[in-house]
Amino acid sequence: MGLLDGRTAVVTGAAVGLGNAFAKALAGEGASLAVCDVREEIDGFGGQVDTDVLPMRADVSDAAQVKAFIDATLDRFGRIDVLVSNAGVWAGSSATDDIDKTLADIPHVVGTNLKGVFLCGRAVMPAMIGQGGGHIVNICTDHVQTCGSPFELSHDDAPGCPFIDIAPRPTGGGTNMDLYDAAKWGVNGLTFTWCQALKRHNIRVNGFCMGATDTCMIRRFFNFDPPREEVERWMRAEDIARVLIELIAEGPDGRTGENIGFAVGHPVVLPPPRTNPYFFAVEEG
Repeated sequence: MGLLDGRTAVVTGAAVGLGNAFAKALAGEGASLAVCDVREEIDGFGGQVDTDVLPMRADVSDAAQVKAFIDATLDRFGRIDVLVSNAGVWAGSSATDDIDKTLADIPHVVGTNLKGVFLCGRAVMPAMIGQGGGHIVNICTDHVQTCGSPFELSHDDAPGCPFIDIAPRPTGGGTNMDLYDAAKWGVNGLTFTWCQALKRHNIRVNGFCMGATDTCMIRRFFNFDPPREEVERWMRAEDIARVLIELIAEGPDGRTGENIGFAVGHPVVLPPPRTNPYFFAVEEG
């Protein structure tokens, strides 16, 4: 028996990398899957797992495509128990860019990384509310936090952390990521507001704030030929996926509204639940 037998999970950006690992881990727990991506590799996803799969090509920044994907999921499976909003892109952008370049970048960077999370989350909420609960996990970035959020993590068990000598780690990704970081900070806002609005419906909303993980996205920065020492320090997608299953296993009474950080040099583990001091009290009922 699997943790998710009889349940349905939706994973965006599931063709490769983190999304692929998340989907396989969910399938391993018995979940039926609806997976989407803009990449053609998604078409063959059904052959990668031993479960019922609905693969679709869909751009999460397009409201009509998101609606079609979620409608098809409900037609096929009748319910949605887990959403992992993983689809994301990176492109460099700076405050000194020409305005025409910036306007061209916004639909791609903000459209995928923020609008896509918004569209997918809002699309699944009615089904989750109607069935009495669910789990939403928004994939964010470590740029929105120090080594830990809202508190700095201990470095006692992280001698390999690249920020150990300048802790707490500064937030942000640098001067050429204004649109990317703005979009990811927006995801942070969605997580914090949704968790409060949806708690009474037994829907948990959490974020995974990702540091350097061995995926297509990070390998592209190195022309797909990264130095061995870089690869050795990166986290592994399969380890992050294991933590996803542990988070879901907490059940309806588990944590909600947490940004769970995954930082290079720190153990890849699900930390104990932490109360966020910045939340308003959530009324029950």
